[in-house]
Amino acid sequence: MSLSEDRISTMAHEILKSIWRDDLADISDDSRALRTVKQSLEAVFGSLDEIEAAVNAKLRNKAPGSRDYDVLYQKFYHDEMVRRGL
Repeated sequence: MSLSEDRISTMAHEILKSIWRDDLADISDDSRALRTVKQSLEAVFGSLDEIEAAVNAKLRNKAPGSRDYDVLYQKFYHDEMVRRGL
């Protein structure tokens, strides 16, 4: 799932707004906090792209949309998430 820089920025701002609104943390440096949230989001979405590619590589010989494909896709996706600690 590749997201644009604008989309990630919007999400990061919304996350920080929620943190402030719900008083979950005291943030002393707003720009540093925003940068950290953006980097974290980019890392997560980058990992999801890698997981998707790894799963698709494992399933390249299966017919998409079949019951077997769907079951294996879920299993392989879950296994990759666990392996990467996500």
